[in-house]
Amino acid sequence: MSKPGRVAGWSLLGAVLVYGWGYLLLLGVHDIEELCGSRGHPWEFDPNRRESLLPLSSPCNASYDLIPPYLNPIFFALLASAVVFTVIAVVRRVRGEKT
Repeated sequence: MSKPGRVAGWSLLGAVLVYGWGYLLLLGVHDIEELCGSRGHPWEFDPNRRESLLPLSSPCNASYDLIPPYLNPIFFALLASAVVFTVIAVVRRVRGEKT
């Protein structure tokens, strides 16, 4: 496998692991009101702010989310890296076969 192919594979693995970690944080919430209160933030129901899987989010209120703020940017950066390096690997493979 080429170097860009390996980088794409590791990036994809990293993205899956980061997303999995965030998803486990969502699964671990049995009583969101109690968990938010234990972290010092009141839980406020708002139909416009709900849990979501993409991007991962589990809001307590307008100013606090149970998902760490760094998790989604890392996930999307790793996913973008995997796509870019996959394209590079494919282009190198196609150019190598034509010559």
